[in-house]
Amino acid sequence: MNDVNLRYLDLLLKHFEPHQYHLVTLSELEAVICTSRRNVSIVMKKLATYDWVDWQPAIGRSNASRLSINISLQQAMTEFLVEELGRGRMNSITKLIDWFGQTAVRALTIASEKVNRLNESNNAILISSYPWVSKIDPANTYRHTELHVAKSVYDVLLTQNSNGGIEPSLAHEWKMEGKVMTLWLRPGIYRHDGEPLNIQDVVWSIERLREIKGPVHELWQCIDSVVAETSNCLKIILKHPNKLFPYMLATPHASILCRDVVSFGSSYSYHIGTGPFKISGWNQESMTLEAHKEYFSARALLDQITLSHGDVKTLNMLSFNQSSDHVEVEKISAFSYLTYRERAESQLTKETWYQLADYIHVQKRIYDAPSAVDSIQLETHEQDLSITDGVVIPKLKGKVVLAEPVWTIPSLIRHSEWLHSVIRATGLELEIVVIDDISFPEVVSHQADLLFIEEVMEAPFEYGIFEWLSIATGLRFSFDQSQMLRHREKVRRAMADDHSLQSLLNLEKALRDQYLYLPLFVGYEEVTKTQQVRGVQVKNTGYSDLHRLWIAHSH
Repeated sequence: MNDVNLRYLDLLLKHFEPHQYHLVTLSELEAVICTSRRNVSIVMKKLATYDWVDWQPAIGRSNASRLSINISLQQAMTEFLVEELGRGRMNSITKLIDWFGQTAVRALTIASEKVNRLNESNNAILISSYPWVSKIDPANTYRHTELHVAKSVYDVLLTQNSNGGIEPSLAHEWKMEGKVMTLWLRPGIYRHDGEPLNIQDVVWSIERLREIKGPVHELWQCIDSVVAETSNCLKIILKHPNKLFPYMLATPHASILCRDVVSFGSSYSYHIGTGPFKISGWNQESMTLEAHKEYFSARALLDQITLSHGDVKTLNMLSFNQSSDHVEVEKISAFSYLTYRERAESQLTKETWYQLADYIHVQKRIYDAPSAVDSIQLETHEQDLSITDGVVIPKLKGKVVLAEPVWTIPSLIRHSEWLHSVIRATGLELEIVVIDDISFPEVVSHQADLLFIEEVMEAPFEYGIFEWLSIATGLRFSFDQSQMLRHREKVRRAMADDHSLQSLLNLEKALRDQYLYLPLFVGYEEVTKTQQVRGVQVKNTGYSDLHRLWIAHSH
C-alpha cells in the first residue's frame, strides 16, 4: 500500500457518498482527484485492488463509468497502518497525522490494538521509536543502543553476575596465570545458521579487537597473541600481566563473531553469532530479531522482536494509546562530563575555559545537587542552599564550540539545555556541533572546544576506571595521538603498581586538576518494574536484556 492512495480516497469521499453507485466520467474524476486523465484509470484500478472501491470502467468514450466506495477513510487508514506497523515502518505515521489529524490518531489507536493482538498470538513484539542502528559490530561501535542489540545477537566467553563476579558463558572453564589466560569452550554451541561454533572463529574474534581501528582498539593492544591449542581450548598471551583481563572478556565489545556474514541488501550486514537472537530482517526503518532455536543457554522468551526507528511524535502517539507499566527512575553506574581540547583556531582561551569550568561546577550543585558529582567515584551530596550565596556570573568574552550527540534520554536532554543556558549566561557565544557517530569523537576534535557526553562505568569499579582511562570518548576527543600514547603509558604503569586502584584514581584526579575534564551528573535510567510487555511496546529504555522480555497475554 501507498499513503498517497489514502489522499485519493479522501478526495473521492468528499464528492461521493460511500456504499452507493455513482455514474462518473473520466473528466469528472480527473477534476475530483486532481490528476491527469491517463493517471485516473491507474489510480482507480489500484484502489479497487485494495477493495476500497468498486470500479467498472466504461466501454466507449462517451459512456459513464460505475463507482462505489466501499470503505471509510478511517477504515482504509487502519488497514494501511496495520500493514505498516506489522512491518515495523513508522515514517508514514507522522505524515498521516499532519494530513488527516484526529482521523489518523483514531486509526492509529485501532491499528495498534490489531497489531497488538496479532503479535501476542505470535509471541512477538514491536518496539517503536528504537534509536537508529547502523551497525552492531561490537568492535566498531561505542553506542549503547547498538551494543544493546549486539548483546542479544552475540555471546561472550565470560560473563558477569549481578555482584560483579566472573561466570562461564561460551567458555565453561578458564585460568589466568601471569600473562597467559587459558579458556576451554563448552561443547554443543551452535551458530544462528545451525553450524557448530569453530574455535578459529573465536581466535579471529579476539584478534580483530586489536586490529580494527574502532573505539576500543587501544584497550586490546595488551594482547600479544591468540592461539588455538585444541578444538576446544585457546590461550591468550598478554604483553604485560593484567589482573582485570577476565573482565575485559566479559564486556559486549569482546563478543564472539563468526567470519561468515549475512547481508540484507547492499546497506546492512552482520557477522553470524551464537546469541539468543538472530537478525532476520534489517533495513533503514527497522530491524527484526528472531529467537535462536538452538541456543545453548536460557532461550529467549519471545519468538520475534521488531525494533522500529520511529520519531518522537510517533512515540507519543502510540504511548498515548497504551497503559503504563510501573516505571521508576533509578541511579545507574554512569556519569556525564565535559572534556576540553586546546586548538589553535579556537576563540576560547585557556583562562576563559578555567573561569567557565569553575562557574559550571558551582551551578551544577544549584541546578541538581542530588545528581551532581565531582569525580569518577560518583559520590553525590545533599542540597546546600548556602552555595547560592555570593555566586557571581563571570563576564566572559569569546566563543565556545560545544560538541554533543543527539540526546534521546530525557534527563540528558534537560542537562544539555541547562548547560547551554549556563554558558550563554556568561556572555560567551555558543555554537553546537552535533556528532553523528559518538563512537568516533576524533572527527570533531579539530572543530570543537568542548565535548559533552555520558558514559557507563563497567563493573567492578577498578575495571570501570581502568577502561574509562583507556578508551573514554571524552579523552579520545581531548588528546591528540602523541598525548594519548603518553596517557596510556601512565595507565599501564598504574596497573602495574601494588596499589593499582589508588594509582588509577590519582590519574583521574590529575585530569580534573588540569581542567581537562569536568564531571557533571550521575546517570539515571527509567526502569520498568515488570517483565510483562504488550505486543506493541513503545518504551526504548529500561530493558537490559531483550531476550528476557515476555508477553502478558490479554484476556
